[in-house]
Amino acid sequence: MNKVTNPMTPRERFFAAVEGRTVDQVPVTTWVHFLSDHLPGEETAGLHERFLTAYGWDLAKVMGDYRYPVPTALRSLDDPALLEQLGVVGLDAPCFAEQLKCLKALRAAMGPDFPLVETGFDPYQSILRNIGRDQEAQLWKYREPTLRALERACESICGYVRAVRQLGIEGYFYSTNAAIPAGFPRGASREVYETFLRPFDLRILKEAEGMVRILHVHGTGLDMERVKDYPCEVINLSDRLPGNPSLRELRQWTDKCLMGGLDESKFADLSLTAIAAQVNDAIAQAGRDKFILAPGCTIPSFSPQRSLAFLRRCAANA
Repeated sequence: MNKVTNPMTPRERFFAAVEGRTVDQVPVTTWVHFLSDHLPGEETAGLHERFLTAYGWDLAKVMGDYRYPVPTALRSLDDPALLEQLGVVGLDAPCFAEQLKCLKALRAAMGPDFPLVETGFDPYQSILRNIGRDQEAQLWKYREPTLRALERACESICGYVRAVRQLGIEGYFYSTNAAIPAGFPRGASREVYETFLRPFDLRILKEAEGMVRILHVHGTGLDMERVKDYPCEVINLSDRLPGNPSLRELRQWTDKCLMGGLDESKFADLSLTAIAAQVNDAIAQAGRDKFILAPGCTIPSFSPQRSLAFLRRCAANA
């Protein structure tokens, strides 16, 4: 292994990891929900900036907390006609407009040597995140109206992805529940996966081509064969949770850059000794190259400052 003697910028470190080149140190990042979807985009950017600079993370996973819009009067999906109210959403909609303001402001604040990764969700998940997941069975029940609504949501999201790519944003963190089988939380049968999830996932990931596509395979009990052919450069999942592949198993399964190693479900309660053990174990499993140290999903917003600062130091010295 060639040794890197000169310190890398965060952007250089990020792309070296993604492309499989030697890094000066393993890149590390975390992310939290800021409860910011009521704020203007510039204020949301400020929250990100303070979090990023406080701990010196190597990349920004920009939170996608502005929810995809649904009609105000829509409280549940007990009538399939309500799905027809979910139309194509333009870039002037707050969920897109404010997020674009956030990205622009964050780029100006962090500068060109710091990589930004936008967050996106599959159309099926985008709709349910605002209507309520207890309405999921209704989407399955109304197949044709649901497919038309998903088509319009996919068109809207693809238009937004194009705008993000044109801003020069380095990465796109795409969250999908497609690999969760039935019987697990947010799981989907093979039919639901093939009908309502996979076709739209592939279209959006194709639209994001040119950015570093981080495929966030959400959930537990994952069936990774469902996403094996999904186009991406990085794979992120909760490798510490029961029923999911470990980093070592993922390293045998794919040659892509891996992102993970930290147990987000326990992070807020871990001692510094336990955090160090997870860092060292993650690097032992995945190796230093083609690896980004990160949680498998969002860490609790109440995670201790002491723990986050220690994680940064620990990763830099690993």
